[in-house]
Amino acid sequence: MKKPLLFIALCAITIFISCSKSTINNDPVIGIWTNTIEINSTTTNNTIETEYEWIFNDAYLGRYQEYNDNTLIMETDFSWSKEDDIYTITYPGTELPEENAKLIESSTLQTTEGDILATKEID
Repeated sequence: MKKPLLFIALCAITIFISCSKSTINNDPVIGIWTNTIEINSTTTNNTIETEYEWIFNDAYLGRYQEYNDNTLIMETDFSWSKEDDIYTITYPGTELPEENAKLIESSTLQTTEGDILATKEID
């Protein structure tokens, strides 16, 4: 009777010890970021609105979506990392170029060239 009880206690202790807490990622980039560009077409005299959307999550992954006049034209996953104050966004499996951006005033992502990449949507 002692051996099964000892075995069960040993298993319970092993399971309890092997459980570890995952680190919480509360980086300010986590959330939804958008950029909308309006282009005036000279051939049709219409304005075409293109919206770019990045959804950053806490697992250093995200979803990128691109819309033309509210019609989804592209959707892909991305991964992101942060080194010093530069965020690097990569789009594996696509021909989209890697992007580097810096967080400005916690609501704007600015490319390293100084252009606005996206602004954060208010929760």
